[in-house]
Amino acid sequence: MMPPKTLRVFLTYTWRVLLLFIILALITGCSKSSARTSPESSRQQKKGMFALKKLEEDVEKLVKEFEKDYFALKAPPAESTGVQGAHGAQNGGENQSKQGHQQSKEGQQGVSQQKRSSLQPDWAKYEKMVFLIHGEWNEFRELAMQQGAQIDIITAFNEKLNEVTKMLTKQDLYGGLLAANDLYYRTVAFESLFESSRAVSAKRTLYYLRDAAYRALSDQNEEASASMMKAQEEWKMGKPRLKDSLTGNKVEFSLKELKEAVEIKDPNLIKMKCQIAEKNIKEAEKKFH
Repeated sequence: MMPPKTLRVFLTYTWRVLLLFIILALITGCSKSSARTSPESSRQQKKGMFALKKLEEDVEKLVKEFEKDYFALKAPPAESTGVQGAHGAQNGGENQSKQGHQQSKEGQQGVSQQKRSSLQPDWAKYEKMVFLIHGEWNEFRELAMQQGAQIDIITAFNEKLNEVTKMLTKQDLYGGLLAANDLYYRTVAFESLFESSRAVSAKRTLYYLRDAAYRALSDQNEEASASMMKAQEEWKMGKPRLKDSLTGNKVEFSLKELKEAVEIKDPNLIKMKCQIAEKNIKEAEKKFH
């Protein structure tokens, strides 16, 4: 029979060996379980990333469509005018002069009427675009929740999408533009769920600079200045993550110039500087990847 001390040592050693085997068995089991679930998890994540990319692209198209109509309304291109039939009027006598003048006047009225008609938004086209986004949201929402999306960002996106839809019912171009841009911002919130969040600062900068330009064109000067400041602050945080310093500087300067345009309050200047800043941000966005 073993002495008590030896027995205690033996039992302690045996217990430790058994405990070690149990731990190893648990680790092995977890590893096998992880190996089984990993491919499925990876597939779901890729599916979610693709769905988010498609949703974001179509929201972006909607914003640009609203923006095109809004810029045409608030900062239309300059018209080229000329006097038609002037030389004929000098040589053709009084009747021909009156007839030429009348034709010219009617022609100008026709062009003006055609121009007003062309400025009217195509609401049926907007409805198709928004309906497409509703369908994509219906598919993406479940994927986002599977990846751990919080209910508040789910609710925020859904409410903003409903607001965009209501703007179509009201045929409110400016309201639709702001709501569509806000919807774009809501899509960016989902990027943290996936491995595609490196360009988030660029996308937030894009949202704020657009909001500043749109509001400046509607004489909401305080709101425009506040959004312009946020755009510059957002880019200040995002720029260090961009390895291409030349592109980073281009964005920074274009934001500065847009800020100056907002302060000057010239519609065409705001439009042009906004479009240049958008272009630079889009270029930078690609270089975050």
